[in-house]
Amino acid sequence: MFTAIPMTAFNLRIIAAIVLTAGGLWLHELVQAIPADPVVVDIALDQAIPFVPWTIWIYFSFFVFIATTVFRVEDAMFWRFVTASTIAALVAWTIVILFPVTAPRPDPELMSSALYRQVFGFVHAADPHHISFPSLHVAVTWICNFLLWQRDGRVWRLVLGIGISLSTLCTKQHIVVDVVGGVLLALSCVWITGRYAHLFPSFPNGNDRSGAKNT
Repeated sequence: MFTAIPMTAFNLRIIAAIVLTAGGLWLHELVQAIPADPVVVDIALDQAIPFVPWTIWIYFSFFVFIATTVFRVEDAMFWRFVTASTIAALVAWTIVILFPVTAPRPDPELMSSALYRQVFGFVHAADPHHISFPSLHVAVTWICNFLLWQRDGRVWRLVLGIGISLSTLCTKQHIVVDVVGGVLLALSCVWITGRYAHLFPSFPNGNDRSGAKNT
């Protein structure tokens, strides 16, 4: 069950979202600017997954999914999500720097649709080929799912989580190992924020560890 958010708390969340997004984009640009010699992963399983351009819209639905979900939960869960996602981002970017992975991507210039040429050109520029393992797109999606696992709306969140994860493969933005790594990273970050929930004063009684209780 979701809860009504007082305007002052909502405004604080908006400010936090803007600051974290700006900081995240800055770090993302910093990481992608670091010279990289990525390991090319091109296995049969990834080759068997077709390139389906229209799934880019499911890929983009990630942003709506996160915004419409985490902005509706109580303070404790909101800040736990923020903490878990921040940890995931820092871990993922560290791995990208130390062990960059890449895989073949379709050339946008060869696409027949002018719209998709522009869309994929933008996506490839914003998310270079070596910013791959583990998938933050997948990790943040499943952090949201795991934190709210026992709450109302699990089915639609699960469907969207699976759809978004598959879209990262069908758009060729990521490969299977990226998705698996993203899910495992999400599990780890949810566990960490639950294990040390008592360190966060916004967590009622320090016992909101599962992220599963209704409010």
